[in-house]
Amino acid sequence: MSLFINICYNFNSLAMDKRWAVVRLIGIGWYIVACIILGTLGGHWIGQKLGGVGYEVTLTIVGLILGLIAAFVGVYRIIKSTFTNNNDKGNS
Repeated sequence: MSLFINICYNFNSLAMDKRWAVVRLIGIGWYIVACIILGTLGGHWIGQKLGGVGYEVTLTIVGLILGLIAAFVGVYRIIKSTFTNNNDKGNS
């Protein structure tokens, strides 16, 4: 009976790990989208406030690049923390 309970516990734990991984991946996707959109719209808005077509286009591209950088750094940190937490669990 103890073996059956242990197998069921490990199966449920594995299923929860997979669900958590899916939720985390969806969160990473939304994070990337939010960074890119906010960076682009922020650059566009600042360009409009400064006036001139040259500023608008240039600052939109700068905002896009900053959004991409923010997305890359954020995803790197999320993935790094995920693997660090998984390594800590494996060592216990």
